[in-house]
Amino acid sequence: MMGVPCLNGAVAIARSRDKLRALQLLTRKDIDVPVTVCARSPKDMDMMLELVGGTPVIVKLQQGTQGIGVMIAETRQAVSSLLETLWGMGQDIIVQQYIAEAKGRDVRAFVVGNRVVAAMRRSAKAGEFRSNLHRGGEGQRVHLNDEYKRAAVAATKVMGLEVAGVDMLESSTGPKILEINSSPGLEGIERSTSVDVADKIIARAERYVERRGQRATDAVIDAERRARRLQSSVTPSGSSRGPAASDRSRSR
Repeated sequence: MMGVPCLNGAVAIARSRDKLRALQLLTRKDIDVPVTVCARSPKDMDMMLELVGGTPVIVKLQQGTQGIGVMIAETRQAVSSLLETLWGMGQDIIVQQYIAEAKGRDVRAFVVGNRVVAAMRRSAKAGEFRSNLHRGGEGQRVHLNDEYKRAAVAATKVMGLEVAGVDMLESSTGPKILEINSSPGLEGIERSTSVDVADKIIARAERYVERRGQRATDAVIDAERRARRLQSSVTPSGSSRGPAASDRSRSR
């Protein structure tokens, strides 16, 4: 509203932070994600577990970052207890398929301007299934193949983001998008990959502002041209008074 350029807009950020909505948008574009179900009643539990392939399952709050609000339930009873507790607290949750072959690892691809500029594989610490660095996970630089790069860039485009951290699982059928982070941290990815990601973001921002400024300049020029054309089509006030004055002088 203030005219300040921003790489990631408010709508795109809100879209990516709602995990269920983000996954719906991805699947609509045929981008692979773990099977995900949203349920609001205990009576739906058996169908929900069947849809995601049975236990264990991943239970997530619909909004959350850095692994906060992500839990694993290994039995039906654990799922029931966990969901009843979260529902009782008024939380919106999703239940997700557990990808066993990922083995507590995922890939974070950092996308800037429709290009993967850095990527790391994150591994969970012993006794933990979440691989987030904030949860004690370790990151190691990884060179992604084209399939994983395309998936990360496509997911970012669907969200409408210029800068994003895309989390993917390495499954037996290829990359599965877990989530898209619209405000990804830089410390972990730069330390793990030795890539100056901040510099990539700044360069993208400079090009964005340059293009935006050029468009704004063109708009100003067009407005000035329209004003001049309008002014030239109107008879000057001085010349309009001349004939009137001469008419009055003849009448006298």
